Amino acid sequence: MNGATWIMMKSQKKMMVLGASYSQIPLMKAARRLGLHVTAVSIKGPYQGFDYADDVVYADITNPEEVLRAAEEKRVDGVTTCCMDLGVEAMGVVNERLHLSGPGIFAAKAARNKAVEKQAYREHGVPTAAFCFVHSQDELKKALSGMQYPVILKAADQMGSRGIRRADNEAEATLAYEYAMAATKENFCILEEFLEGTMFGVEAMMSNGKLAYVLPLGNDLLDGNPPFPIGHYVPWAQGESIRGKIEDLVRAVAEALHFDNCAMDLDCMYKDGKVYVIEATARAGATCITDTVGIYYGIDYYEAIVKAAMGIDVSEMFQTPAKQRTPNVSRLLFADREGIVSRIDVPAPGELPDGVVDLSFNISEGSHVQKVTNGRDRIGQLIVRGESIEACRKLEREVLSQIHLEYRE
Repeated sequence: MNGATWIMMKSQKKMMVLGASYSQIPLMKAARRLGLHVTAVSIKGPYQGFDYADDVVYADITNPEEVLRAAEEKRVDGVTTCCMDLGVEAMGVVNERLHLSGPGIFAAKAARNKAVEKQAYREHGVPTAAFCFVHSQDELKKALSGMQYPVILKAADQMGSRGIRRADNEAEATLAYEYAMAATKENFCILEEFLEGTMFGVEAMMSNGKLAYVLPLGNDLLDGNPPFPIGHYVPWAQGESIRGKIEDLVRAVAEALHFDNCAMDLDCMYKDGKVYVIEATARAGATCITDTVGIYYGIDYYEAIVKAAMGIDVSEMFQTPAKQRTPNVSRLLFADREGIVSRIDVPAPGELPDGVVDLSFNISEGSHVQKVTNGRDRIGQLIVRGESIEACRKLEREVLSQIHLEYRE
């Protein structure tokens, strides 16, 4: 009996989705297709996801106890989120307190706090960059004497690239420390070796204590401090050649952070024949990664996320023969300058070439846009598929050449 049949046979199981932004909508749709009653949890606001839920609870998903009370009241059978970290800690609390499937309290804390995560790696011998915690400029200066440049300083409790700066000398490290401390609520920040090698992503999933799949992702990076991914592509040829090492690393991370029955999103580095984890979290990745996985395996990845949260084994979903897997490229779209958009010139949907899976924008005429500094400045996304990465790149260039923004003067 497959997972979908199991869900449909039970009388209206209940799934709680944390967040109601556009990124949660495919998750809600998948849960409803599987016969689940969907409760969306979010603060009040103009969030599109409310329209796709069976009912709504207005609560702050960054407040675990508030979400727990809602989950108890609704008597939910599962809880999940994707593509953002805001609800991960609450997800862990609900799972553990209500004895549901999915990552528990420690896993959620590790996914939300880089210090908890890094300490777990150290205790379990997981390959990661050398690091220490610094509470003052004096501690920083002493710690720097035992490290080689470049280094990177990180706010432990911030998401994405917030509160993170690379430093190539002591003067830059001093400024980076001040930047990280200004961003954090902790009384320390993380000083870490800046690994220089090939940065790549990994999307994976643990299902009932076993690795359901591992997919290495090629990164398209934008220069910054630090550089950050604006897109991904699969297959990543180099990743296939070191697949064994990557799978060993993912298992080690899952064990150290107590990840189970959830998607895993990892940032990794390949250097001198070894693979290292930079960061990992217990939810599906953003930057179109959920679409990347689904297209590659020919599945609805959101359904896999929902099933995993219900404790259903999803391993069979990822058994697509290699020859039937579909290369694809995804990237975020950004404005080339700051301003008010007066016109968005793009091909009409019927004029898009075959192979364009998605070309969409989260801005409209009259929107104020920023020149790109990080992923939060995105204005849209493009996803293409083809017979090879080379074919995808050609199609990507063709479509990008037809996208033009005009601005009010």
